[in-house]
Amino acid sequence: MKFGKTFETHLTIEWRQQYMRYTDLKTLIRRGVDGAPTESETTPDQLLEYYASFEEHFFAECQHELTRVNNFFLEKMAEARRKHGTLKLQLLATAHATGHVSRSHTRSQNQSRSHSQLPSPRASVVSMPSTSSNRKLMTQRQLRSAYTEFYLTLVLLQNFQSLNETGFRKICKKYDKYLKSNHGALWLERHLTYIAFVDRRPLQQMTIEVEELYTHYLAAGDRAKAMTKLRVPPLGEPTPPPMVFRAGLALGMFIMLALAALFSYLRRPPITDNIEAFMRLYRGPFTWVIFNFFMAANVAGWQRAGVNHVLIFEIDPRSHLQPATFLEIACTFGMLWTLSMLGFLFHDLINVTDPFVFPLALTLIMITLLINPLPIMNWPARWWTMRLVGRVITAPLHYVGFADFWMGDQMNSLVTCMADYYYIVRFYAVCWLRYSNVNSCFDEDMFVPISRCLPAWFRFAQCLRRFSDSGSKSLSYLLNAGKYSTTFFVVFFSTMRGRTDDGYANTFYNPYTWFFITSYIVSSVYSYLWDVFKDFGIFQIWRGEHLFLREKLVYPQSFYYFVILENLVLRLFWVIEFVVLYHKLITPYNIKTCASILEITRLVASSGTTFGWRTSI
Repeated sequence: MKFGKTFETHLTIEWRQQYMRYTDLKTLIRRGVDGAPTESETTPDQLLEYYASFEEHFFAECQHELTRVNNFFLEKMAEARRKHGTLKLQLLATAHATGHVSRSHTRSQNQSRSHSQLPSPRASVVSMPSTSSNRKLMTQRQLRSAYTEFYLTLVLLQNFQSLNETGFRKICKKYDKYLKSNHGALWLERHLTYIAFVDRRPLQQMTIEVEELYTHYLAAGDRAKAMTKLRVPPLGEPTPPPMVFRAGLALGMFIMLALAALFSYLRRPPITDNIEAFMRLYRGPFTWVIFNFFMAANVAGWQRAGVNHVLIFEIDPRSHLQPATFLEIACTFGMLWTLSMLGFLFHDLINVTDPFVFPLALTLIMITLLINPLPIMNWPARWWTMRLVGRVITAPLHYVGFADFWMGDQMNSLVTCMADYYYIVRFYAVCWLRYSNVNSCFDEDMFVPISRCLPAWFRFAQCLRRFSDSGSKSLSYLLNAGKYSTTFFVVFFSTMRGRTDDGYANTFYNPYTWFFITSYIVSSVYSYLWDVFKDFGIFQIWRGEHLFLREKLVYPQSFYYFVILENLVLRLFWVIEFVVLYHKLITPYNIKTCASILEITRLVASSGTTFGWRTSI
């Protein structure tokens, strides 16, 4: 990977504006070389004057960038020192209050000079009694969490140092290469050698002290345990081979089981009365399996394009999931799904009287795998997901961040899945074991349209809360809320049309049909325009190389054109659905299943483009 892409991938999103403008400086060099007059067009003196003027301008820009980067680093170092001092006082005060004096620390004072520099907890607190008496002491758990977060900040600051120092060295080397000069190396030697942000020692010393404090007071002297909690994996670390092997093995097993389930259904389908129930009980989990496969593809695409989703989502780099892990999760759910279907199809051969125990077992196992509180099976990622879903559901009650918006959009792509899970809950709570004919248990009731409106309501509430929290009261939040409000009208008119259509000889005689079509047209046009102008950030350039796109592109140019067309076609898929159902070419259930999968597909491409826009701004 070229350094420019590495630079964009590894920078901290919140500090984006504080990094050196590597791409701009590289563009400046290219323009300077391309704009230089040829020897046939000018005299040697004029040519020298041009290059001297360009050199002065280029290094003035470099000096400006160097000063800006250094000032930001000094500011962050000052913040880190204050934070470090505050946490150290809290740690020592807590250790004194609980009577904790590490024996291993006492031993190490006589053995190591570095360890002897650690302050005595009793002495530190006595010298500053106001700290422990006026402030509420932090618990051990709070201190561990605070130190873990602070250590991550120090790692990000080290990354800031490394990226910017490498960036200046690379840009000066590039200057010397294209200008056939050594002035870039001379400028580096004069200006970069003694500036504060390239001195690694203060930050390294603070990092080592944090590690020692955490080891002695929060890990009982066990350095291996302390570093397990503190250590942050290197950015861009490749996927471990064992993880790739597990994912590949799971994928192969899922494919074989899926083929076995398909052939079994074709050769030995359920009894006629159970076919509709079979389809409806397994579509919801199937949609979830497909969604996880797309998540694996999404994360892999983000990593390949240099989109650092870990920093965008503010995920702890110690516990984020690799694409191979998402693939393994999807295949695991897929294997459970296929095994459950095989159990349903062959229930009589394995002496199980009621086949409906298998979909119930599948649903309960999938839910248990998600909410299981034991620290196994990617617990940090599962907790992050559950917490984020909870924040989406309670959107009006707290501040809404980018991750909350993203999760709300994912839930909007799973509208059919949510309705299916409502059907599953209603079936087992009301119908199962009570009715001989279970097909009537899947008739639409008043809660089905409500379940279809819930994802749009969550995003609607998020936009209103964001508008309320914004000091500028930007109308863009209200416009975004208006986009999601159109879903309410679509669902309402669709429901009313479905309940009144039998009273008309032709569906076009039904006034609700026209209300439904009108509301869907408004919703589709509104949503598409918002997608391309606001979420994707395209149609900013109307001429030149990036026609209809924007100046900074994260993905290949062809991908953006594909997303523009793909988003439009899939936004209008409801037209195909309406025509197919009107002519009775396919059952409503099957066309709705196709629409659900296509909506997830649309959102996968949209998420990639939205992330690219988030990264480039």
